[in-house]
Amino acid sequence: MMTACKPDPINNEGDDNNDTIQEEEPIVKKYLVKQLLNDDPEKIMLSIDWNEDCSQIRNVKYSMGYGSTANYDFTYYNNDSIRIDISILDEFPNWTPYYNVLIIHLNNSHNIDKIYCYANNTLIDIERYIYDNEGKLLHRIYWDDMYKDDFQWNGENVVKSNINGVEYSYELTDYFHPHYMIPFYMSDQIFETGGRPLFTPLWKNMIKDNCIYEIDQDKYITKKIYKDNTTDTVRLFYSYYYTTSNK
Repeated sequence: MMTACKPDPINNEGDDNNDTIQEEEPIVKKYLVKQLLNDDPEKIMLSIDWNEDCSQIRNVKYSMGYGSTANYDFTYYNNDSIRIDISILDEFPNWTPYYNVLIIHLNNSHNIDKIYCYANNTLIDIERYIYDNEGKLLHRIYWDDMYKDDFQWNGENVVKSNINGVEYSYELTDYFHPHYMIPFYMSDQIFETGGRPLFTPLWKNMIKDNCIYEIDQDKYITKKIYKDNTTDTVRLFYSYYYTTSNK
């Protein structure tokens, strides 16, 4: 029987001069609700249903913008564990999930501690997540401990990583990454994609790429455009839509 329960315990100066008070610049918090391919409502790449104050994700629909769409239903248990039920929405699916149920156990900081991965009521894998003292993700260990993703941080951004044995380094913009306010880094668990990240909240700032960005007044990306290098015509683009918290 699959259950969600409380995880095991984890072992892991002010200025008195009030003459001048400098208020911090307010932080704009927007939460991604939709990413579309070519702004086509039928070509959903990511659709996120949040609760009212955007503290919990209730449902996610994920795709590459073509063909099948994976559906993720989130059920929360006492703020220390989450059940995710995975299904494929297309009538004739081209995709197959590795697992159909994930049980996420959270640590005392409400980050992912472990993910128990089930297929047809059978436990197949346990993913483990390791953080530094500031709660930044350092390692994700998965697939029977055979694979490990490593992340090197500079401030609020990952600047280097090693994923599936491939090393990456990143150059960043001043724009907000659309996934920045999403709480969890986790795989999409779809066999045909090789297990891409469902979300990538590893950067506050957007990763520079061979594309053109359109941003709003708050520096949140609204469109990411890829052009053909030879003809300068638009090859494809991603559009991003946000909501704000009702806190």
